[in-house]
Amino acid sequence: MTMGDKDKTHDPLEVFFGAARAATPEPSPALLARVLADADAAMQRHRQTGPHAAVARVPRRGGLAALLAVLGGWRTVGGLVTATLAGLWIGFAGSDRLSDVAAGYLGGGAVEVLGTVDLLPGDDVFALAMGTEG
Repeated sequence: MTMGDKDKTHDPLEVFFGAARAATPEPSPALLARVLADADAAMQRHRQTGPHAAVARVPRRGGLAALLAVLGGWRTVGGLVTATLAGLWIGFAGSDRLSDVAAGYLGGGAVEVLGTVDLLPGDDVFALAMGTEG
């Protein structure tokens, strides 16, 4: 027995939805009168002020303000500038000299304590890429 074969008068949901379809709500005359009065008042205001008077002018932002809004504000731009300058500094100074800079900040003997370890020497990179042992 399929759903179409079933007697729809015994289905509680079908009875409920059928009653809702039969009772179509009509708006009251007082509501219709208020809606029409509001529409007439809006048309009168529109005729008196013109079609474009209600449009508020949005001030245009400059290119810098638009760029700041896209990037997320001054804090984000400050972080980007800091990271850019650090990258340029490391790029020009070279990674070999970073240990010297760290020694200058941490003290003279810090380099000996910290030390550097070359985990993947240059010769082993090519051997690893070729699949042979060095």
